[in-house]
Amino acid sequence: MRKWETIYLFLNIIFFAGTGISLAQPASQSPANDFQQLQKQIQSMQQLMEEMKASHAAEMETMQKKIEALKKNQTSQALQPSQAEKIAALIKTTEQPAAGAEQNAGLGRAIQSFNPDISAIGDVLFHSQHGDQKNTDRFEFRELELALSSPVDAYGRADFFLGIEQEDGEWHTNLEEGYFTLNTLPHDLQARFGKFYSVFGKANTMHTHAMPWVDKPNMIQNFFGEEGMSEIGAEVSWLIPNPWDHYMELTFEVQNNGNPESFGGEEGDNLMYVSHLKNFFDLNRVSTLELGGSVATGTNDNGGGNPRTCLEGLDLTYKWRPVEEGLYKSLTWMNEILFSQNEQDTGHYTDSMGFYTSPEYQFSRRWSVFGRYDYSEFPDDNDSQENAYTAGLTFRQSEYAYWRFSGKHTEGDYAETGDVSRDEFWVQFNFGIGPHRAHKY
Repeated sequence: MRKWETIYLFLNIIFFAGTGISLAQPASQSPANDFQQLQKQIQSMQQLMEEMKASHAAEMETMQKKIEALKKNQTSQALQPSQAEKIAALIKTTEQPAAGAEQNAGLGRAIQSFNPDISAIGDVLFHSQHGDQKNTDRFEFRELELALSSPVDAYGRADFFLGIEQEDGEWHTNLEEGYFTLNTLPHDLQARFGKFYSVFGKANTMHTHAMPWVDKPNMIQNFFGEEGMSEIGAEVSWLIPNPWDHYMELTFEVQNNGNPESFGGEEGDNLMYVSHLKNFFDLNRVSTLELGGSVATGTNDNGGGNPRTCLEGLDLTYKWRPVEEGLYKSLTWMNEILFSQNEQDTGHYTDSMGFYTSPEYQFSRRWSVFGRYDYSEFPDDNDSQENAYTAGLTFRQSEYAYWRFSGKHTEGDYAETGDVSRDEFWVQFNFGIGPHRAHKY
């Protein structure tokens, strides 16, 4: 505006000078006439200024259109012939007459990126184990996880997680998870279909790089296996409205009962049903509490007559992160307990249980310490149990890489072999490239 004010003052000076008006008026001229004449001159100058502003705006708009046209021309010239053909083909498909959802789906495909988000995460270990009649010291490339994620259309997205692992000296690729999420359902509903980790508790759903420990708790390993429980099926989740206005989510899953530890195993030809209710509370401005309950049931492989396994679980997670020092201090305390009723071929049930408790304290921006206590029985043997004590230190090199040092002492009282103890030590390096989705809270 300073530019226009200067022009306005300059034109006033020229105008007044040209018309012979000065501050010293002849005595014969009346003040009223002087004021009217000055008012007319000001009005004429204002009109002139408005015309100049309009002209300037029109010129700027014309120049902007020319610049946009030049940019579009350069972009079209920069496209490779193959890319131009693909874009033309996609545009042609969207121009076909369609109505409603079909037209929206066509537009979604036209603007979708050709390539999904791809990431790779490697997990390298040094593992030392002594006791339990087994002494080993070796390096392991435990897992390479490949993740591919992308919107499919306007209604949902697809996620795939492939695990490449070494077993018996050979490398094998397996599908850890692969599912389509339908996130446009009414009434706060969401669904997914494919292969995914069962929502039983909290630790079972964690991928290797997202765990706060090197290994899964003994409870998860003994009741679900080292890889956890991940099966093919369908899931529906619902955000439940409630008068307390806090987060409450109910999830129901129908999956194959292929888990070999608690359910039917590879030959299982029936279904397993899993449900989980999650509640999230803000205790105050620096701490939260997550409380969940889980139920799972399905047939097992203990003999004829379709014997059944029933599982119940509770999970409780407390988090504290001060507002002023959130980057440098935090506390996460995870707890889970599981109860199992495993029907045998005799008709009797084996009642067993397991639980763990694990705090993790972050004391600087990159460093944190953790501990964990495990107690676990076995699905078909409640006379055997394990007590394990774990402690460790984590150094987060960056957002995409961390080092972890962990030691674990396990005392086992087994029905067949008696008392056995073992000590383990790990050095873990986990690193990733490419974009990957944020971990669950």
